[in-house]
Amino acid sequence: MTITVIGTVFVDIKGYANAKINAECKNVGDIEFASGGVGRNVAEAIARAGGSVEFISSVDTSSQGEAVLAGLASVGIGADRVVRTERGMGMWLAVLDHDGDLAASISQKPNLAPLEHLLETQGEEIVKNTDAIVIEFDLAESVVNKIFGWAKQYGKPVYGIVGNLEVLMQRKSMINNLNLFICNKAEAEEFLGVTLTSPEECKMAAREMTEAGLQTAVITMGEHGSVFYDRIYNEFGFVPCECVKVVDTTGAGDSFFSGTVYGLVNGFGLGRSVECGTKLAAWTISSKANVDPEIQEKVRHDPLFQRVTVLN
Repeated sequence: MTITVIGTVFVDIKGYANAKINAECKNVGDIEFASGGVGRNVAEAIARAGGSVEFISSVDTSSQGEAVLAGLASVGIGADRVVRTERGMGMWLAVLDHDGDLAASISQKPNLAPLEHLLETQGEEIVKNTDAIVIEFDLAESVVNKIFGWAKQYGKPVYGIVGNLEVLMQRKSMINNLNLFICNKAEAEEFLGVTLTSPEECKMAAREMTEAGLQTAVITMGEHGSVFYDRIYNEFGFVPCECVKVVDTTGAGDSFFSGTVYGLVNGFGLGRSVECGTKLAAWTISSKANVDPEIQEKVRHDPLFQRVTVLN
């Protein structure tokens, strides 16, 4: 089963403070560079879990861009259609506090026009020849809508992920074309214009998000776990979080999404799939990397994922 991931690549510059951050003075710590981007993170996490992935994106015409491609190849991700172009990658500057939580960030968007042109001209072929599609919402609305149209034509499931909340708020109806949409509690509150104070309220919010066509909604609540609602089966559910030592929370949402999609594509029910996502997220936040580099080994020894393997 091939999963085609359509999304962005970023260069992440992350600063880790040694102590509590003081905005009035210099903060001593470590600074690291890493390959990131929502789409790239998702592609890597699914591949490390054992999925077959084709990645559709763009990278810079630089040594940094070539390094990203080499990294994708090293985990078996197909990247033949990744476009090389000027400013093909974005940049994300993040500052993390001494507990590993994000304190502040600044994002510089990539030039998406060359990638969008590729999708305009080759998108139908891409959709026709894959088994499932993951799409990041930052692309032009006209392009995203074409992907939705081809997916409906060829009967392919589409799973959507938030890259930029501002874009989602401008195009709320996009989620109605999806088989699965995952967001965190703060994003759900913004999307629905409500305040959510309990898991039960989050469950009702997940159901509300499915009223216009979305099949399944999942809302993550950090240390309080996650809830979901499946409109087709009228099924609610809750999955607790995994207790781990937090090193770096960046990338957790991408890994959660990746594990959930991996489970669904491999035949798990929604509850089990969300458990897969919970595990991948826990492993990632206990690592400094945007995607835990040991996912493949951990999956190999985890009974939950071994049951996924049997289904294949």
